[in-house]
Amino acid sequence: MINVNDELIEKLEKLSMIKLSTQEKEIIKKDLIEILKYMEMIDEVNIENVNPLFSPVENILKNVFHIDETKQSKALEKIINEFPIKRDNLLKVPGIQN
Repeated sequence: MINVNDELIEKLEKLSMIKLSTQEKEIIKKDLIEILKYMEMIDEVNIENVNPLFSPVENILKNVFHIDETKQSKALEKIINEFPIKRDNLLKVPGIQN
């Protein structure tokens, strides 16, 4: 385990280019110790027969891409037929500036 001491906190303070008060240094030291304890717990987990997972959804989504296909829409034909001013499949609408 890494020794979390005042020297380490000062080095981190310098690397992050921030100025910490004595109280903040103590809080960070305490937090780092807790984080490292947690990491030690994680290191103890047996992962011998576990395959690496690179994405949480890799086993769910096999192929997210699909082939684009054109389809005729009856709703589109109805809209075009009911539009007041049209030519072929183009619809005339009012301009932005009138």
